[in-house]
Amino acid sequence: MDICKDAVYFDATNMTNRILDILEERRPKIICIDEIEKASKIWQEKLLNFMESGRVKVDQQKKSYDFTIDGAKVFSTCNDVNRLSKPLQSRFRKIFLPKYSEAEFLDVCEKVLPKLSPSIARYIGNKVYSSNGDIRSVQQIGKLVERSDGPEDIERIMNTLMKYGVEETEQK
Repeated sequence: MDICKDAVYFDATNMTNRILDILEERRPKIICIDEIEKASKIWQEKLLNFMESGRVKVDQQKKSYDFTIDGAKVFSTCNDVNRLSKPLQSRFRKIFLPKYSEAEFLDVCEKVLPKLSPSIARYIGNKVYSSNGDIRSVQQIGKLVERSDGPEDIERIMNTLMKYGVEETEQK
């Protein structure tokens, strides 16, 4: 969770009751939720109710919440819009972003692999872009590559992950 003066950011994979505490305390004007489809159906329903009325009314075992945030704007990212209920989908303006160009992808690789040299990050990015184009694959490879690894080591790591790791990612 990241908190700014009038905005909050939440990762939907970690939706907890702490979010309700932050919303109640801060009453932000902008609420950003990353990967909303990963939030539980209960949280999606709570969000729908909030977006309809601006009111948060939740009774928990240890605490009850009942407050309003007037005029809040909710922004979210989503990898699979079909995992959201139709009513919740209708509360958002859908913007579909195009796939990265190869140059953009390589620039992103440098940013997500800061511990590696730019040339190694771009090398990994080039291989992944031509294979599956998934930045998560770049991150997986980057976690395994050490600064001291030579080209052969990096190639072996990449080949292994591309051969065995991609299917696991596709099944999710």
